[in-house]
Amino acid sequence: MQAVEVLQKYFGYPSFRPGQEAVIETILSGRDCLAIMPTGAGKSLCFQIPALLLQGLTLVISPLISLMKDQVDALTAQHIPAVYINSQCTLADLKYRLGAIRSGRVRLVYVSPERLQNEFFTNFMQTLPVAQVVVDEAHCVSQWGHDFRPGYGMIKAWVDKLPERPIISAFTATATEKVKTDMLALLGLDKPRIFRGSFDRPNLYFRVVKSQDKLRFVISYLQNHPRESGIIYVATRKEAERVYAEVKSRGYAAGRYHAGLEDEERKRMQEDFSYDRISVMVATNAFGMGIDKSNVRFVIHYQIPGNLESYYQEAGRAGRDGAPSECILLFHRQDVMIQRYLIEQGRYTPEKEKKELYNLQRMVQYGESHGCLRHAILDYFGENVSWQRCERCGNCQEETVEEDRTPELRNICLCIDELKGRFGSTMVCLILAGNATRKVLQYGFEHNAAFGLLADIRAEELRDMVQQAIENGYIRQAAGRYPTLSLTAAGRKLLQGQSRAVPIRRGTGKVNSAHDSQTIVYKADQQLFEQLCQCRHELSQKFHIPPFVIFSDATLWEMAHERPVTVATLGTIKGVGTFKLNKYGKYFIRVIQTYINKGSDSSE
Repeated sequence: MQAVEVLQKYFGYPSFRPGQEAVIETILSGRDCLAIMPTGAGKSLCFQIPALLLQGLTLVISPLISLMKDQVDALTAQHIPAVYINSQCTLADLKYRLGAIRSGRVRLVYVSPERLQNEFFTNFMQTLPVAQVVVDEAHCVSQWGHDFRPGYGMIKAWVDKLPERPIISAFTATATEKVKTDMLALLGLDKPRIFRGSFDRPNLYFRVVKSQDKLRFVISYLQNHPRESGIIYVATRKEAERVYAEVKSRGYAAGRYHAGLEDEERKRMQEDFSYDRISVMVATNAFGMGIDKSNVRFVIHYQIPGNLESYYQEAGRAGRDGAPSECILLFHRQDVMIQRYLIEQGRYTPEKEKKELYNLQRMVQYGESHGCLRHAILDYFGENVSWQRCERCGNCQEETVEEDRTPELRNICLCIDELKGRFGSTMVCLILAGNATRKVLQYGFEHNAAFGLLADIRAEELRDMVQQAIENGYIRQAAGRYPTLSLTAAGRKLLQGQSRAVPIRRGTGKVNSAHDSQTIVYKADQQLFEQLCQCRHELSQKFHIPPFVIFSDATLWEMAHERPVTVATLGTIKGVGTFKLNKYGKYFIRVIQTYINKGSDSSE
């Protein structure tokens, strides 16, 4: 059987997503590989499909216990023989699973990195034909990664003890050059092929909302998306509790997830979310690392995260099924101080702290940007794209007007020049607005030529003009704890009257084209879609598996649009596949047929 046949039979897709096939072919050819692919790009299939085609076991090393369970549940639901072994296994579980592995009834074994330190498990695996070792979340091998786990440091030595060296495949969602170098060296990859997939997720719609009343926005959003599943990320436990209480008090099926909860409650909340018993999860950034839930339709960042890398990884938990989903950042400058405090309390080395503050600065620039949000993200990850505007994000779709504000920008440059690169945007805006604060008076800046020159401009608009001057290359913002401003060569030319400024863009608050996460791609019958969702929910309870494991939202939308009433036509829907067609097909065909018949009856 070929890889594409496995894809169609078990996973129901006619073809691979960009980047998947090359990784799979590399593994099947017996060669090591390192794949850097964004969250939601389909990394799991890249090692699960080879596991079904290789002769021998595939050992998957993952730090995320709950993710192991989700993936094993999804595989076994399709009769793909897989087990996990971790600290949550009882002695009876362990005995049964080891027996199944020894007898050859298992193709994939998921373990935590700490399991490699277990002498019995090591000796046991040395007696078996291990064809492939998969290192998931491979950035953990590096202390520069996000979630360093000591067990990862043992992988190379552990693999070297096996009677025959298996193929090693490593996967991560994101990695700096330093982390990439560590992964290659510390995992002992042998002449690996390195894949860096595009970080563009076309189904994700990004927007930034500059809102004073963030809670009001969230409640309004939930009212307009009553049946959608989503995550609301906050920066602290305290804020998680507050937002959770507010959302729940308004009647929404909500959960909470943060480090202050008991393990059992966190586990229950995560399971409730996976099984759609709750639709909204309010969480700190720890949530989501260990779930494989594909039908998350929105991710709202209630507070700004510390860097674009974290933001994109968290936002990327939306739309893993490929269906349209929204990623919304509620931006308020006060929240920046929370992240700055967390960095300063983080016991970093001076060099690391400077780097973290610079990353925070890049995140703030994203929040204040008037340019394409998708372009800003891809640029951060070093991906060169030919376009400047995607026309599919909040900034690109917002109606804007361009204004020549050359005189005002020259005054901004004058103020910065007078300060000689010693202060940041806050002081610049205070001086230009003519605000004689204690700090302004302390330095005698009320006597500067620029003092009060832009007093007639609102504070928010003035700050926005400074930000656009940075974006347009007139002002340089320093990295580190004190992001001071200085003029670039272009800014000095502008100040001296040798050039005119690039027009300032100002949003009107109107959107050029309507955006609806459910209709932007699928023009499906909403009523039929909801009936199919109800059918999925009932089957989820019957078979004791999460609803998204049965069929994704994207698959149900296509069913609602195409209305297949035979096994043959249902089998052409993306995400169905031979196994699911035989197990679940009759239930969904019955719902569609009943719906069509009722429509025919009412039209007579």
